[in-house]
Amino acid sequence: MLNTFIFPNQSKNNHICLLKLFLVLTPNEVMEDLPGTKQQLESVKHLIADLRDRFEEYLIKQAFKGYPAILEGPTQHIMGLKGKRIRPILLLSTCEMFGGEIEDAMGPASAIEIFHNFSLVHDDIIDNADTRRGAEAVHKKYGLHNAILVGDGMLLHSFIQLSKSRTDNLKDLLRVFNKAASEVIEGEQYDVNFETQDKVSEEEYMLMIKNKTSVLLAASLQLGAIIGNASVEDQQHIYDFGLNLGLAFQIKDDYLDSYGDTSFGKRIGGDILQNKKTFLLITAMNNASRSDLEEIKRLSSEKDEAKKISDMLAIFDRLNVKGKTFSKMEQLYSTSMKSLNKLSIEEEKKSVLKTLAEMIYNRSR
Repeated sequence: MLNTFIFPNQSKNNHICLLKLFLVLTPNEVMEDLPGTKQQLESVKHLIADLRDRFEEYLIKQAFKGYPAILEGPTQHIMGLKGKRIRPILLLSTCEMFGGEIEDAMGPASAIEIFHNFSLVHDDIIDNADTRRGAEAVHKKYGLHNAILVGDGMLLHSFIQLSKSRTDNLKDLLRVFNKAASEVIEGEQYDVNFETQDKVSEEEYMLMIKNKTSVLLAASLQLGAIIGNASVEDQQHIYDFGLNLGLAFQIKDDYLDSYGDTSFGKRIGGDILQNKKTFLLITAMNNASRSDLEEIKRLSSEKDEAKKISDMLAIFDRLNVKGKTFSKMEQLYSTSMKSLNKLSIEEEKKSVLKTLAEMIYNRSR
């Protein structure tokens, strides 16, 4: 069921439908596997749910005031889909963790979420994707030209929302947001370039996912820290935490596509079928013999989907790709937690972010 997203211009008789639980996954399934007492985990879950509810209310009632009415339909479509709202939740949690006021952070939190969804609209155009979050992609539902314009409108509106921060740190907020926005677009270009590259190095791939995925998550945390008046050192620590967590998250995403839990109904091997240059494929190619490389090249045009997946997984297993990928994830996650532990605040205040990190990293789908 889609979230009901209402613009100020629409009928006041419409009701706001809020998703009552935040989580990267199904809350209870993830919570049961995490360390800590059930009471502690439930407490964190309720804190997250409360932040999400407050953010959704602001997003619906305030964030799109003054937005062009002609763009509302497609924007409502993408913003109303069942997103995780990871980035705004991290921003708000960080702001509160450093003693800031949540109300001061609502504008920047919506800026991050609107920018993220703008990038999804244009990403779907580039990939010619038919669906997004189980619904029609904006360009499929409303047409290519409309989708381009809506994406542009959302990009510009994200800066309007950023400027609504109730702090004196707008210059710093703009510096962080502008840098992240530029890097996200740079990362998208790298991803496009990879489609025509025969070989991609691990360094090139890590730079691509850093820019395309991690920097916006890291910037969300840093923006929250700025609004909460954190020290420059803590701002850097929280940024590094998010950057490495985002990298671990993306590689885990690659990993789950080949080695995930099929009990959730998700098909294994989608990236393999698309010949997508994931961390697993890049690791395989960089450790492959000549005969392995020839087999990988042959499989890129294999029409039998089941055979293509099974044969590629056999190559991955032979080259210990699974183990190498898991080691990389563990290294990045460990580095992220070291940065979090360097923060000059009480351990109790770090609990929400630590639990969120565990939820993000320990997911099984």
